[in-house]
Amino acid sequence: MSEKNELADEMGAVSAETVIADTARAHSVAPAETMASAAARTHIDDARESAGDRLQPECYGAAEARDIACDVVIVGCGVAGLYCALNLPSTLSVVMLAKTTVDECDSMLAQGGICVQHDDADYAPFFEDTLRAGHYENRCESVDLMIRASRSIISDLVKRGVGFERDQAGNLRYTREGAHSRPRICFHGDITGDEITSTLLARVRELPNVHILEHTCMDDILIAQDDDERRQPQTRCRGVVAHTADGEQLRIFAGQTLWACGGIGGTYPRSTNFPSLTGDACAIAARHGIALEHMDYVQIHPTSLYSTRPGRAFLISESCRGEGAVLLDANGKRFTDELQPRDVVSAAIYRQMAAEGSEFVRLSFANMPKDEITGHFKNIYQRCLEEGFDITREPIPVVPAQHYFMGGVRVDRNSATDMPGLYAAGETSCNGVHGKNRLASNSLLESLVFAQRAAWDMCRKLGANAPVEQTYPEQPCGADAQAYKRLCAEAERKTRESAAQGEPQTAAQTCTQTCVQNAGQPGSQTCAQNTTQNRSQTRAQTLSPSDNDCTASSKEVVCA
Repeated sequence: MSEKNELADEMGAVSAETVIADTARAHSVAPAETMASAAARTHIDDARESAGDRLQPECYGAAEARDIACDVVIVGCGVAGLYCALNLPSTLSVVMLAKTTVDECDSMLAQGGICVQHDDADYAPFFEDTLRAGHYENRCESVDLMIRASRSIISDLVKRGVGFERDQAGNLRYTREGAHSRPRICFHGDITGDEITSTLLARVRELPNVHILEHTCMDDILIAQDDDERRQPQTRCRGVVAHTADGEQLRIFAGQTLWACGGIGGTYPRSTNFPSLTGDACAIAARHGIALEHMDYVQIHPTSLYSTRPGRAFLISESCRGEGAVLLDANGKRFTDELQPRDVVSAAIYRQMAAEGSEFVRLSFANMPKDEITGHFKNIYQRCLEEGFDITREPIPVVPAQHYFMGGVRVDRNSATDMPGLYAAGETSCNGVHGKNRLASNSLLESLVFAQRAAWDMCRKLGANAPVEQTYPEQPCGADAQAYKRLCAEAERKTRESAAQGEPQTAAQTCTQTCVQNAGQPGSQTCAQNTTQNRSQTRAQTLSPSDNDCTASSKEVVCA
């Protein structure tokens, strides 16, 4: 059987060369003295003195580092990084790093849309759909926060200029994807990620307090010891070490640091991700003993356009199946329910390919009106034409591809890691929303909700006022509270049943060195591959969802 036909639970993971653009010079930045606020300069100076020269990256040790000081450094320019910056006040100086260019982030590639709680009655159905897709291994408090924050997030995006599709009455249109019990996905054609990310980037570029450095790659974090006589000394993050395309070394000292640098798709031979996404934050976290979680939870998307050309796989959005497209075998017959969770559909496709000895199956749009294809799915239609397929007339060949990473750096409800001063958001982080398998179109929403919460927590730590206040309570109220209690009990019951059947589904791969020691390196073995080999060796129980995670995100909002 060919490599492309490997079973879904093996993830198809092998070594792959990573690609990092290195032809452009980094943007210039202001001198360190002008970038940090007065409130941040004291602890930044202390961090400089503590760090000294000992954190020069070994592979670039011959170069002399240039120092930059700021209040917040954000590694990554996808929706999580951009939205965090937009939720910080103008009184704080912010430096953002893009490993390649700002538009080379997976947020730009999201096609289907962004979920939102459709109405008050949708809290429990949305919650249950998310749990079911995640095999009930989700962290319930994170799912709750994401759902209850969703309407305020969509409203804020609209205010910032995001153009979602609307009906003739001017109301938001909703589409449906696999494993959703109802339409609840806001969208902009089939380029929703591009619309949201480009709009947020435009708003960030308007901010005088934010400096974006492209072609600047993080190598490590700066750490220092807190010398507080009132408590035991703690190691905290004081910024990052990075290098530019021309080899210049940077030490960026910051009061708070956010990792928002994407997932691990660049380590796979077939992925819908940009090749520059190589799990850099996970590798650095492992070196510093920062908690990781569910490093073996990798999502394979059922439908990417089959091609023999090298490079990033082109995604065929799950929305296509939500609007009527069906999967066909070599004889033109349906072989599965296309609206099941992604892992289930991917496994069905792999089985069908193995039975046929083929390298792809087919996706038919025959049930979809032509104007829906050329309108809603205009980008997919045009790309398929470029590949020689007219989806209004014929099925197209599709094959599963690595798509998303549910695991990552473990964070709490405010996106804080277990190292003070360090946060993580987006695909880099694991806040438990997605469980073992992500529900379609939850990724953009989860990234935005928890990036905003990170910004709120940073503001508290830096003594600043957040520009956007929290409008939802920290805990569910009324009927939502009752549903929350019921669904958490259901998730716990399902998890116990799985464990009793010999499936340790609540276990997490925490700080697994074999899984992440080579992340970010060319030709590295992927996390999924390593974890499969070591699954019986280093299993640690997932930390409790309520482990010291109960602080409010901003100005306290309570149930009415």
